[in-house]
Amino acid sequence: MSCNQRLVFDLSFSLPKIEWVQPTLEFLSPTFTEFLLFVVTLVLFALTWPNLRRSLVLAFEERESRLQALRILNEIERRLGNYLLTVTIINLVVGILTSLISMLVGLPNAAAIGALAAILNYIPIIGPALILVVLTLVGILTAATPGVGLIAPALFSGVVFLEGHFVTPSIVGRGLSLNALAVFVAFAFWTWLWGAMGAFLASPMLIVALIVREHLSSSEASRLAHPK
Repeated sequence: MSCNQRLVFDLSFSLPKIEWVQPTLEFLSPTFTEFLLFVVTLVLFALTWPNLRRSLVLAFEERESRLQALRILNEIERRLGNYLLTVTIINLVVGILTSLISMLVGLPNAAAIGALAAILNYIPIIGPALILVVLTLVGILTAATPGVGLIAPALFSGVVFLEGHFVTPSIVGRGLSLNALAVFVAFAFWTWLWGAMGAFLASPMLIVALIVREHLSSSEASRLAHPK
């Protein structure tokens, strides 16, 4: 055997086989594709929104219907924009507090857990429940005793309770409070339809539906109170 052949033979046995790379890429590829499609759709939607908005208003023939559609669209833009901005700030605070809790308790990857908490907190009720499960599992598996492992989920439960029952309702307003069953049904439907990105759109879409229902209900009540 020549020197070159011996070198190739040795390298073929000395190089480690990274068997997890291909399954990981296969798992992440659909998620990355969905995220890319979501970003492209969001950018195109933002660019074409003025024309789409005009088309939605002009789709109605009567002047009163057009004015009502315009009021609904303006209300959606204002309240949904304020909601998303406020919730983003609140979620960042929740993520920082979760990271600090994980760090103080001694959980591994505290920054990653905090980032995951900030992202999943966009999904009301379901997102915090998933983070609670993650903290419980990580705490029990890494802590010296089960009691110590339950400290992080207990503290996180307190943070989520304060955020969900006092902070967010007082800032966002109880007019956009979401029913747990409605959140779950919207989450299940949009996740089935659009995957992971649909899960993040579930709450905004539900809020849009609540705003439309609110305007249509008030319009119907006004029509019944003042019939022609």
